[in-house]
Amino acid sequence: MDEILNPTNLTLPRERTLFIIALICSCVVWLICTITIFPIFGILCGGVFIWFMHGLLIARIKSEGVKLDLNQTPGLSQVFGEVCSRLNLQQVPDLYLMQQGGALNAFATRFCARDFVVIYSDILEAYGANSGEIRFLLGHEIGHVRSKHILKNLVLLPGLFLPLLGSAYNRACESSCDRHGAFASQDEAASVRAMMILSGGKEAGRNLLAEAFSNQHHESRGFFVSLHELLSSYPTLSKRVSDLLDLQKRQKTPRPSKNPFAYLLGLFLPGARFGALGMVICLYIFFVALSTALPALNKVRAKAENEIKRAQQLQQDRSTEPEDNAANPSASPP
Repeated sequence: MDEILNPTNLTLPRERTLFIIALICSCVVWLICTITIFPIFGILCGGVFIWFMHGLLIARIKSEGVKLDLNQTPGLSQVFGEVCSRLNLQQVPDLYLMQQGGALNAFATRFCARDFVVIYSDILEAYGANSGEIRFLLGHEIGHVRSKHILKNLVLLPGLFLPLLGSAYNRACESSCDRHGAFASQDEAASVRAMMILSGGKEAGRNLLAEAFSNQHHESRGFFVSLHELLSSYPTLSKRVSDLLDLQKRQKTPRPSKNPFAYLLGLFLPGARFGALGMVICLYIFFVALSTALPALNKVRAKAENEIKRAQQLQQDRSTEPEDNAANPSASPP
């Protein structure tokens, strides 16, 4: 494989395929909800609750976080603008900095038609304001905005609760965003180093061997590792490093197999992103579908039973007709 990243191939084909599957499943669930009353009421109440809680999150970001602009942090804001431009994002999101107790993380979100990118202070200190690593991180988050993952998740919500499917789609989205980050960074070694810092910490991560860590993804297999990978909404860090190394070396390493029993058990477990809530919603959707299907099945069964009875009665009438003619000879023709 001699793949060179460009704006047209940043999204993985696997993400597009899983999106279509999740969309079909979601449309089926939305259709079921439209022909019943209680699910629509529950969805509206849940939507209002989620919107309200998300509004509180945005309020916390605006009031507790520091909005970064050319006056506040000229260097980082310029880098952010360059990343948005490189990824062909016309409307630049609001960028905020927050202190989160040493967490190395960042996220993108959307509220009332406005996009936000939030980075935690420790990861900024670990990467530096004008580094390939911070460009990778910002490019990853802009990848979510550019791909409209947040809006898509609202449409795909029922499908994302399905075991295996929802987690697989989320992992594909994260892998696509890593490609966005690598393209924005234009420094493949810095992209790998950014992931190693996420894996090993601010200081030790810089000195760890990416190749050795990548090999863990291919060597450390088994039932529980496979189950962890299937339930997680993020690719494992060792896999993400392996994928970035493949981009750096222009190669494609074969994907290691997963334990088949992990797939079997994974069918009955919700993804880690939704936890127990996912299990409750899966059961709710199942019982709603069952309650909708049962009356139709009962009608079909009752109709079939009536047809069978009519056929049996017709057959009985035909079998008794010769006996009646024999008992009454005068009724017979000459």
